[in-house]
Amino acid sequence: MQVTEHPRLRIAWLLTAPIVGSGGYTNIFRIINLLASFGHEQVIFMNPSDYPTEALDRPEHFVQRYFGVVHAPIYFWPQEIKGFDIVLATQWTTTQGFDMCDPAITRAYFVQDFEPFFYAMGDEWLSAEATYKQGWPCITLGHWLAKHLHEQYKATTFPFDFAVEHERYYPRPKLLTKKPRVIFYARPSTPRRCFDLGMRALAIVKEQRPDVEIVLFGDKHLKHFSAPFKFTAMGILNPEELAELYASATLGLVISSTNPSLMPPEMMASGCPVVDIDLAPNHFLVTHGKTGLLATAEPKPLAQALLSVLSDEPLRQRLIKAGLEHAKTLRWESSAREVEKALVKLVTTASGVINQRLLTDHEHLQGDGVSAALNADFNIGQRLVCQHDGVCGFEVALAQPASGSWRLQIYDALINPNRSLVDVESSSVDQQWLHFDFPALPASRNQALHFVVSSTNGSSIRFDFRAAVGGSLSFNHMPQLGQLCCRVLYAAAYDTRERSATPEVDFLRAQQALANSEYILLSEFTERLHNLIVPKKTWQERSKKTLQLIRSGKFNHLALEAKQYGRWMYDRAKAQFRSWR
Repeated sequence: MQVTEHPRLRIAWLLTAPIVGSGGYTNIFRIINLLASFGHEQVIFMNPSDYPTEALDRPEHFVQRYFGVVHAPIYFWPQEIKGFDIVLATQWTTTQGFDMCDPAITRAYFVQDFEPFFYAMGDEWLSAEATYKQGWPCITLGHWLAKHLHEQYKATTFPFDFAVEHERYYPRPKLLTKKPRVIFYARPSTPRRCFDLGMRALAIVKEQRPDVEIVLFGDKHLKHFSAPFKFTAMGILNPEELAELYASATLGLVISSTNPSLMPPEMMASGCPVVDIDLAPNHFLVTHGKTGLLATAEPKPLAQALLSVLSDEPLRQRLIKAGLEHAKTLRWESSAREVEKALVKLVTTASGVINQRLLTDHEHLQGDGVSAALNADFNIGQRLVCQHDGVCGFEVALAQPASGSWRLQIYDALINPNRSLVDVESSSVDQQWLHFDFPALPASRNQALHFVVSSTNGSSIRFDFRAAVGGSLSFNHMPQLGQLCCRVLYAAAYDTRERSATPEVDFLRAQQALANSEYILLSEFTERLHNLIVPKKTWQERSKKTLQLIRSGKFNHLALEAKQYGRWMYDRAKAQFRSWR
């Protein structure tokens, strides 16, 4: 089905190992979550090079630990990437992932900074610069970067604005310190943040205003640096700690010698005036004398700008007021919509139309178990209730890459369970999904259907499933507890319901529930398996074994038996408590 209105895109992101505390990775995951809330399907492919060893088995756990829940499955780079509308490189080293892409897939570059500036002139500088000369369209953070890439490399650019999480960054007058406080985003490990320039300017400020408290943040090693003045080192802060620090400060110093950081608008939204250096990129984010001050990149002029704000309270209040008004116009939802428009334009420009199925349900993208092997003598089924009219496809998540041919049969699960509504062979297989397409069933909403997958050529395959209470998995038509990781696809033309007033909220709540359920280790399904594998012992049998252990003097074995039994009883009680809640 080909649809051009409100398309649902399939997007693959190419990333390197995330840097803890990185604003760039925070941006990427934020945009991914917002695009997911708009209804787009996404996958993250991580380059395993330099990935933390302890996270190699489950890369999503590392991301969730340091960046929160991300609403996209995370895998390491595959040998081949296909089945997507567009693939996005996010750093110059990730553009090599384009070589793995199916030629039909659109490629684009998600650019957040001019990366050659990260290096001294040499091999890395030239290699990074070369990626802008390949003709890939660039979706850029901010308008300076879009202008620079277009003018210098004739790149097609699609800028989106810096923005602010207003539910986190806002004025908090109660936190404002009585003693003047200047906060400095200090990153000695990042040359473009000009740590030495900032420290020399702050030394002049401290010399003329000994009453000012200097606070450094942004690097975990700051407390080990020596300076000619006393300062407080706060290290790397989480977003909530940052918000409180901004709201407590009299003035903020953020030095950006390349593309600006997110901190100036976040400080503005928190009621903290901003001082930065006078370079072209910063003119797109800070209006000198109105929303902040821009100073020559030398210690004395920079110190003078800081001192003028500290000594002139009316000026500080004017900067605060204008900064707040400007920050109100910067919202991540709007920026994500700009990214969405760019993606849609790139895909439709490349192919003319977008092959889309707009509506899905039963999206369980990650499982906690693997099914038995599907073969000629073994089929797997799933009973599902359709949520829309026009069901036209069924996809099952693979536990491993596969090739071959498989058959899908769909039955009416209630009224006429022996009647086959659909009987087709698999239309395609990729590294993640087994796909089936069939003519849309017009009146499928609220209809209970039984999907049965079987092998047609003796090939073997395994699927992911979730040990979820309420699922209706079947092996050879025998009911089981659990839920296949699957998607039911619908032709959007058949759906006539009005859109939810808050689809983003509904989607994210559902995805949050799925993410949380991953950590539920004991379910009705696993308990059933336990009962089948480990037969229950009567109290007479337990008493007899206890006496045997006592008589034989094997008290260590007795203690181990008691410990295992106690743990089993505790797990049963915990599961029962969850069911009561």
